[in-house]
Amino acid sequence: MTTAESPQRRLFVAWRNPETRQIVPVGLLVQRRDGDAASYSFAYLKLAETLDGFYPLPGLPDLHCRYNSPALFPVFANRLMPRDRADYPDYLARLDLDVEADPFEVLGRGNGTRATDRIEVFASPERTPDDHAMSLFFVRGIRHLDGAPAAVDRLQAGQALAIVDDPDNVMNGRALLLAGEDWVPVGWVPDYLVEHLHELRQFNGEDPTVTVEHINGTDTAPHMRVLCRVTAPWPVGYEPFHSIEFQPVISLDDPAGEPDPGS
Repeated sequence: MTTAESPQRRLFVAWRNPETRQIVPVGLLVQRRDGDAASYSFAYLKLAETLDGFYPLPGLPDLHCRYNSPALFPVFANRLMPRDRADYPDYLARLDLDVEADPFEVLGRGNGTRATDRIEVFASPERTPDDHAMSLFFVRGIRHLDGAPAAVDRLQAGQALAIVDDPDNVMNGRALLLAGEDWVPVGWVPDYLVEHLHELRQFNGEDPTVTVEHINGTDTAPHMRVLCRVTAPWPVGYEPFHSIEFQPVISLDDPAGEPDPGS
């Protein structure tokens, strides 16, 4: 199932709260393409103004500014593995991407996580040509579930996973577990997709379809072991990530936008 081509792609930027461990959206990064050329815009989300303990990203100090650039902002470019590294092809293989993949796609697929901060990125759900919502994600929390690593070893690419509500989850009462044919949980849906899956379930009257897209070996970090694809019919009039916490303080719809401070 392919996705519709678009000259604009979006990645949300999230911050992991050190107290609650919840992943909270704080920014929006947009890439626009014109042939082989690309340009980028960034703005903080309204929610970022209200978060205790959150500080602006390096190089993007103003919470109320729209930033524009002909190149990927350094704070995000630095989260990409250099293409000249000997293990770059192996890294792309773990992401189930070709070595020629666009860096923006690599950033979104790998979530841009670093050990030195609490920032990560994630892609918006995509609308396919046959009007389905589609997202790719790595299963979370494998190492925190008894029996999950062994259950992961039994998974196969193309296998369907069941979505299981996890109302007793102390971090997020809306959390969703994923389980294989033996109903042993293998991990969780990422926090940033939980409400999206709940909405698709509500609008369509049935669970979205989750299948195993790619499995990495035991030598891979747990957070990159299992890549999944979730799909569901796109409800009429539906807009994912539409709630107030996903709204930027300044619109990024206009390609030109306002100049950055000091420009």
